[in-house]
Amino acid sequence: MQKVIGCGIDIEELSRFDKYIDDTDVSFLRNFCTERELHSLVGDKRVRYALCFSCKEAFFKAFGVSWTNSDISWKDIELLFSGPDFYQYKVNVHAYAKEFLRKNNAVIGETFLDYNEELVTFQVVILKI
Repeated sequence: MQKVIGCGIDIEELSRFDKYIDDTDVSFLRNFCTERELHSLVGDKRVRYALCFSCKEAFFKAFGVSWTNSDISWKDIELLFSGPDFYQYKVNVHAYAKEFLRKNNAVIGETFLDYNEELVTFQVVILKI
C-alpha cells in the first residue's frame, strides 16, 4: 500500500480570469504558464486559464510549499490539454518540482479537476513509492 505524503486542492473563481479572455497581452499568463500550456489553451480560455492556475496552486499545497518560499516555480508544473474536453489533460513536472518528487521517492498519484459556471477546482495526491 502506498502512503500519501501530500494532498493539495485549490478552488478558483472564474470571474478572476475574465480579464484574460479577450486580452491580447498575455504577459501575466507568461508569468505562470509555459509556452506549451499557452498553446494548449484552446476553447473556453477563462476556464482553461483558471484550471492551469488552480493545478499549480494544488501542487504547491501538496508539496507543502508556496512559490514564495521554495525553489519550485509556476512553470515547473505544467497542465496540458489534449482536446477541447477539459478532462483530456496531462500534468508534467519539471525542474525543482520533478526534483522534489525524486528526493521524496514520490510520484503523482491521482489528479482530479472539475468546473461549473462559477468555479474550477483541481486536486492532486502525491504518493510515496
